[in-house]
Amino acid sequence: MTLKEKSERYGKFLALMDDTRKNKRYGHDSIAHEIHWATATFRDLQSRFDKTFRVDCHNTFLASIPTWREILATDFSGRMADHELCDPLEPYFEKVLHERTFNNRIDKGCQAAINQVIEDIYEVSWGFTKPCRIIKWDLSGFFPNALWDNMEMYFANVIEANREELDAGYGDGFADYLRWLAMITIQCNPAAHCEYRTPKHFWAEHIKPEKSILQKPEGVGAPIGRLPSQKAMGLYINDEIRWLNDDCGIRATLFMDDCVMIIPERLHQYALSLLPELRKRLAAKGIRLNEKKFYDQPYQHGLEFLGSHIRPNRIHLNAKTIARCKEKIKEFNRCKDKERDLENFLSMFNSYLGQLKNRTDYYKMFELIRMVDLEWWHYCYYNVRKQCLTAVNSQKHKLRICRKYHIKIKVKQKVKK
Repeated sequence: MTLKEKSERYGKFLALMDDTRKNKRYGHDSIAHEIHWATATFRDLQSRFDKTFRVDCHNTFLASIPTWREILATDFSGRMADHELCDPLEPYFEKVLHERTFNNRIDKGCQAAINQVIEDIYEVSWGFTKPCRIIKWDLSGFFPNALWDNMEMYFANVIEANREELDAGYGDGFADYLRWLAMITIQCNPAAHCEYRTPKHFWAEHIKPEKSILQKPEGVGAPIGRLPSQKAMGLYINDEIRWLNDDCGIRATLFMDDCVMIIPERLHQYALSLLPELRKRLAAKGIRLNEKKFYDQPYQHGLEFLGSHIRPNRIHLNAKTIARCKEKIKEFNRCKDKERDLENFLSMFNSYLGQLKNRTDYYKMFELIRMVDLEWWHYCYYNVRKQCLTAVNSQKHKLRICRKYHIKIKVKQKVKK
């Protein structure tokens, strides 16, 4: 590789660093990397040239909301490798994924999956006039039981199918480089070298051994919190969703490991007869259906899906989510210095209001607003047009920073002509 090519590669690597730290600039790993960013960037780039780069630094912690689960993430260099692998392949993933797979995709997401289920119920029931059934199934230990070889194979298939286009757009040999990078990022054995960010005794109290990657043998387990895992697991049961929708004629909507099938009453037995074949296909990939989370009811009974309760002509936010919001409001009401905690309070409260705006729970929005302590209204107000809490003019972020650090900002006066 010539000096000019190395210089161009270094410039692209700096742009990759900016993309990686987007929205995470104040994380501990990002700050540690930026202290010596030039040296670290040159070292990482040189390790790519020498093919000596390894993802060998992980940290693990537990998240308790909405349920207890194990998260494994990597350091900043590892995250750069994840983006370096996945970002060029993003448009090609979209070509492979079925249109009814909604996780980790642009213009998709939780709300789009919920809307698709509502639309399916309306169409299959002919506007809620004919009987239809809802079958919902969940996968047991989806991430912890994933096979590394399968995950790498999905990346390899996408790369090989678009080899010529990748080499033409990014330079000769880029497809082979992505093949090597996929192997390094996926076959990295995070359980062998990770740092605990949560006390170890929490694992025994909240995480079952079969749901922990740290308890799995080498070659098994996709770490939640890493981009290649999220992309690979989107492809993991893509063939099964395509089989259900295109070959079997079943309307199946998938979000990660939750799938909802909307079936006319006359095809109910036919849909149930497909489940043994589905179990066989999933077992070949090391995963199985969760027997405790299987739902089969007429559509009138409603459905719990992605934190929402879907019923004919209406949709409600999960009661557990509302309860968590009320606990958070009570916690913030006890704050003594409300001006200091204003931004955190607004972020928390508006995140829940944002979920309620897309539900038929308008009255619950005002139930939560009435719980807010009167002292908060000296610093914020309810914006009717945006349906959120907004800081008053004297508490805008820029003005608060100016008061805190005694900064004077010159404001350009508009001259009337």
